Amino acid sequence: MMRDFFGENYKGKAFELFSAEHITVIAIIFACCLMIYLFHHRLKEEKINRRFRHGLAFLLITIEVLYYIWVYVNHLWSFSRELPLHLCDMALIGTIILLFTKSYFLYEFLYFWAMCGVLAALITPELSGYNATHFLFYHFFIGHGLIVIAIIFMTFVNEYRPKVSSIFKTMLISNLYMLFVAAVNLITGGNYLFICRKPQVVSIMDFLGPWPWYILSMELVALVAFLIAYLPFIIYIRLKKSHARKGM
Repeated sequence: MMRDFFGENYKGKAFELFSAEHITVIAIIFACCLMIYLFHHRLKEEKINRRFRHGLAFLLITIEVLYYIWVYVNHLWSFSRELPLHLCDMALIGTIILLFTKSYFLYEFLYFWAMCGVLAALITPELSGYNATHFLFYHFFIGHGLIVIAIIFMTFVNEYRPKVSSIFKTMLISNLYMLFVAAVNLITGGNYLFICRKPQVVSIMDFLGPWPWYILSMELVALVAFLIAYLPFIIYIRLKKSHARKGM
């Protein structure tokens, strides 16, 4: 049974988009985020705050170390597939550093990467068919889910807020990173960031034209997504100003 759970050759039921397992895990992630919001005052206490942040960071480290052990044991390592260069991989690494350092600079672009890119991956995951009876299912959803939970924590508990300028910083950082990854793809023959071909699962890229035009289309989609992700803060600022005027 353990061989089936950790093995490379998966023989169980294939993963289905929006199946009961998929919806359940998304509901659990949402519930965790809601609990953070409801108990954010309690989580502000210095000792609890530090333990929670570090606990999330160590969970992210653990799930990622377990993944690379799985890759090594199953002899699957290759420079074209297993370098941690996809957006969600870098978001995970950045989130670990953010949780330890509380760097606002990292938060500025990790907020948008998490609320747009990581959430999109949770909704349309690329799991190569692996379902809830396999380790990779848990690695994917725990890793991606913890990134979102961590950003929600930093937003509601530590009261970090992105700025309008954060949107343009994120666009710049994302494009510079894409150029770097494009060079790595040329060297390794990889498809990191899916800029050489579209992912095999259903995604928004399917509606954005053929290669390489979908890459240009994604620039506009990313900008719109970042603006939508920033919208709650615009509403919050306006409501705060409105209450301040009424209190005068």
